[in-house]
Amino acid sequence: MKWWIKCAFQIVTPLCLLPLVIGTGAAERCAYVVMLMAIFWTLELLPLPVTSLFPVFLFPLLGILDTNRTSMVYLKATNMMYMGSLMMALAVEESGLHRRIALKALCVAGTGIRKVMLGFMLPTAFLSMWISNAATAAMMLPIVEAVLEQLKANKKHRAMILLCVAYSANIGGTGTLIGTPPNMILMEFLQQYKDHPLNFGTWMLFSLPQLLVNLLLVWITLQVYFNRSNLKSEVQKKDVESGLKSTVQEKYAALGPMQFHEISVLTLFSTLVIIWFFRQPGFVPGWASFLQHKIKDEVVTISSASPTILIVTLLFLVPRDPRNDPDGDKLLTWTQVQRRFPWGIILLMGGGFALAEGSKLSCLTNLIGEQLSSLSSCPLPVVLLVLCLVTSVVSQIASNSATISMILPVVLNVAEVLQVNPLYLALGVTLTASNAFMLPVSTPPNAIVHSAGGIRVLDMVCSGLVLNLLCMLVTALSLHTHATLVFDLTEFPAWANVSSALQTC
Repeated sequence: MKWWIKCAFQIVTPLCLLPLVIGTGAAERCAYVVMLMAIFWTLELLPLPVTSLFPVFLFPLLGILDTNRTSMVYLKATNMMYMGSLMMALAVEESGLHRRIALKALCVAGTGIRKVMLGFMLPTAFLSMWISNAATAAMMLPIVEAVLEQLKANKKHRAMILLCVAYSANIGGTGTLIGTPPNMILMEFLQQYKDHPLNFGTWMLFSLPQLLVNLLLVWITLQVYFNRSNLKSEVQKKDVESGLKSTVQEKYAALGPMQFHEISVLTLFSTLVIIWFFRQPGFVPGWASFLQHKIKDEVVTISSASPTILIVTLLFLVPRDPRNDPDGDKLLTWTQVQRRFPWGIILLMGGGFALAEGSKLSCLTNLIGEQLSSLSSCPLPVVLLVLCLVTSVVSQIASNSATISMILPVVLNVAEVLQVNPLYLALGVTLTASNAFMLPVSTPPNAIVHSAGGIRVLDMVCSGLVLNLLCMLVTALSLHTHATLVFDLTEFPAWANVSSALQTC
């Protein structure tokens, strides 16, 4: 977008929405903030984190929420947990553990085009479950380039392998609660419901089957699209095969044996995953139930954020090489965090939480619910698909975090109106927001592989459109099959009775 067009939108948008704040109630004034931020987020008229700060000055000015209460929403336990998980991901990247995992997978995969695709897709998806999808795609890119050079791949094969990395990174983020910001945003919005069943373990039970199916669909779809004239095309030349194999093995051998740095990070990371899983596993009492305290009839509970920050603190205490340099750099240094930590995503999540808080207290959510009451006459699968389609369209051009921050409050209100389990609709739109494949701007991995060259936007749009629709159908099928066993989605649960959770308007 040209600078003068952007300037025009920056000036005209707030002015056009002014009727919402002149002589109106709190709900309409809050709608002004929501719509203003939605437009600024979607068109990226300002950096996304800057737009996320709008509620700090607009809510008090418009009489929706005071400054102190608005500011406190920006750093909830969910933000702290995600902050800790991102620091752990940085430690994994600094140790080189992720590169070792990726190269080992390629050594095992084989040398045919199809095998090479799987060799990239599986480790990319796995790593994206734990570290940011952008970091995973960026890490895989130089390995992809080296492999493509040895394969002597044509343009179609190059585009196919680059896109399989980007799409696998997007899909991999749906595998765990910490995999991508929309998952954490959903978790925070669900905090208004006591005793909801979504936790680290149940999320993985639900998400892993659809993740594997989606990866299979990506693998098949990209081959059909880019190689439809010769589906059996494989790299057959022995010199090419041996060259590729030796290149990957050389890169893996260059890493040397695992050092104390990698082993320590892997140990702490594995410990943290186990702690997350067993906080509230469902099939046995979790450790959190044994660490509750009572102060003046109030129960003090411990969330996943507390052990996350504890483990992260150990990263700053344990030296990388205690035998040869006990006073040297630690597993993670604050300088590395300052240089590489994506602080903007914390503000982006906070902005979404602030909008939700303002919408609840101003009764905007109730107003929207009343307007959507007509949806009660539609079949639930139709409502789900419509909401997922809207989410998919918006997430192609806007950040998936911003998209889900705007849509989730509406979705949860629709669930109340329809008397349906909130997880039925909320899980659908959350996963759909991450499955954005059509444009370079849709997700960071898309942008990273497109910048490498060799991918036409038309190819990304065509293959991405098919995959968007297929992944949406997989999500819908998952919600009607194994998800009903994990979350009991067939009826409106007692914990979803929001009459006690939301303010009465």
